Amino acid sequence: MTESAKYWLWLTLAYGPANSRKWNFMSHYNSVDEAYKHVSSGDFTNVLPQDRRSMELATMEKVDELISECEKQRITIYSYDDPDFPDRLREIYNPPSVIFTLGRLDAVDETVIITAVGTRKPDDYSRAISSKLIGELANAGVTIASGCASGLDSVSLVSAIKGGGRVYSVMPCGLLYDYPKNSSAMKRAVSSHGAVISEYLPHSGTTALNFRMRNRILSGIGLGTLILQAGSSSGSLSTAAFALSQGKDIFCIPPHNLYDDSYSGVVSLLRDGAIPVFDSRDILNEYYSVYAHRLNYSADVFSRRSESGLFGINKNQEPTPIRQSRKKSRPESSEPAEQKIEPRPTPDLSGLSDERRKIVEYILANGIVLFDEIAENVEGTIDLEMALTELELDGIIRSLSGNRYTV
Repeated sequence: MTESAKYWLWLTLAYGPANSRKWNFMSHYNSVDEAYKHVSSGDFTNVLPQDRRSMELATMEKVDELISECEKQRITIYSYDDPDFPDRLREIYNPPSVIFTLGRLDAVDETVIITAVGTRKPDDYSRAISSKLIGELANAGVTIASGCASGLDSVSLVSAIKGGGRVYSVMPCGLLYDYPKNSSAMKRAVSSHGAVISEYLPHSGTTALNFRMRNRILSGIGLGTLILQAGSSSGSLSTAAFALSQGKDIFCIPPHNLYDDSYSGVVSLLRDGAIPVFDSRDILNEYYSVYAHRLNYSADVFSRRSESGLFGINKNQEPTPIRQSRKKSRPESSEPAEQKIEPRPTPDLSGLSDERRKIVEYILANGIVLFDEIAENVEGTIDLEMALTELELDGIIRSLSGNRYTV
């Protein structure tokens, strides 16, 4: 834990985890230490009225109590400026100011990490394919990140551990909260083979928003996100949307039945350009030219040859990639060429606040925009995630696949 970790914990207590307003506040200071000194001396110039009360309640006494509790429970604290805090998480929109872990983060930024998520009620096909695929990836040196829910999240974690790999599980609640129910054995297994991770205070419970905000970390820590099975309303699509906005690869296991509603989310992603996965080599082929030093070339998958020429190498010889990574050739445009959005009448903006009106005007001027583009180009101090949700509920804007918005 760094010397400034106390101040990052203070900032987290003051604003709450996942609150993007903390970064607007921090933009006025050179360091979190400086921010604390100003506020503790009574200077609330850069604090919004709605945040002042929670800022006053966040004391160093509470920070010390939190540190003591974490030490007692063997929870490791990584603050934003900690050398071991993953750069992959620093680079996402609204990065966590602090993460808590049971277990150990290990060279995250140098590791092939694949985020694997899917439905809580998988069919036998998805369960069997996911188990085999994840096991092969883990055996080949890939770290698997997932949630901890029943269904394909648990299948992914168990299969990776059985395959001899490392695992990370990102939680939508505090590490000491009993979610999922009676999951302590699973958490112990994960922490023994990697880490259970959360940005929430140790005893915090779950909320619907926590799950969505957790997904930005789940996708952010990986190089790519693998959707194992998902219907049109699956929470896995939120993880895919964050991954897409973060510039990560999206992989999907093709459905065994195109007309089965439980695969409609996967079909939509494949139609929009996700990479189909027919076995683990389709994922490994995207990364081994860059991460050769982090993979296990004695794994059976590297000696397997197919008609397409994937791998089929000598055990003592490193493979040569058969194609460049798709990330290098992927177009930068945020709008898929084939997607057509029917125009709608210009919405009435007269009842909106200045900041919400600016958001809508920016979307109107640019057609279809990514969440991150709005965050970068529209100045304001409101919670952007909440503002967009409210505008969508009011029927003023529409959300599209890939964390994109239009009017």
